[in-house]
Amino acid sequence: MAAACLLTSTDLARKLGIPEDKWIYVLGGAGTEESKKFWERPNYYSSAAIYRSIDEGLRVSGLKASEIDVFDFYSCFPIVPKLACHHIGLDPRRPAKPITVLGGLTSFGGAGNNYSMHAITEIVRQLRNPSIKKNNGLVLANGGVLTYQHVVCLSKHPRRDGKSYPAHNPLPETLSDLPIPQIVENAEGEATIETYTIEYNRTGTPETGYIIGRLKNDSNTRFIAVTADNKSLERLVELAVSDQPIGKTGYVYVEEGGDGKGRKRNLFSFGVKTRL
Repeated sequence: MAAACLLTSTDLARKLGIPEDKWIYVLGGAGTEESKKFWERPNYYSSAAIYRSIDEGLRVSGLKASEIDVFDFYSCFPIVPKLACHHIGLDPRRPAKPITVLGGLTSFGGAGNNYSMHAITEIVRQLRNPSIKKNNGLVLANGGVLTYQHVVCLSKHPRRDGKSYPAHNPLPETLSDLPIPQIVENAEGEATIETYTIEYNRTGTPETGYIIGRLKNDSNTRFIAVTADNKSLERLVELAVSDQPIGKTGYVYVEEGGDGKGRKRNLFSFGVKTRL
């Protein structure tokens, strides 16, 4: 799979004889990222990088979200288009406007880490098509674990202020003003699950549960742990299937040398606090 875009000035486009009804203008863009350390995120239900990239991309392009006729939010994980839709006021289940032109990772594939270039080329095709009658498009490219985000706005019309594409990214390379909770390496006490994942082996059997949680203390500190025993792992799987582990309470304690390398590790249990 491959895609390519050629950019040129309007003067050269005229010299090359490219009809003006085929011209698609790159109005502006923005991009930033959050910490690559997932435990250093403000929470696990929002993305400041998505919100700010969209907002700043629109601002420097001189557009409002309501003026975008077609979007492509790369759906490497379903959470990305959901967060983007909620931010701009679209229902992700029944969006009033297209939120993908290709179908995301599920329907189109990863395209060698080049998915959003394909989205740009497809939006260019749609903006050029007189029968579709679209004026403006926005592409949200993203990667990592909801880590880095970049937006570009495309249009059939030049910028309203007559300026060229902005020379500088309006956002910092990495966001540094986000409120990160205090993180404790060795955690003990009653705790609440903030988020989780379950690792399965090749036979489809759950092997380990990974927990990011908060201690139920005055400082509400965050910790990382693994499930303490098979019962806790089974309970985590049960909740993941039938209910919701997030927000459930258990206990976390420190095991000496439990990782097999002589290092301490945090264990999370749904049972009684036998080790506290």
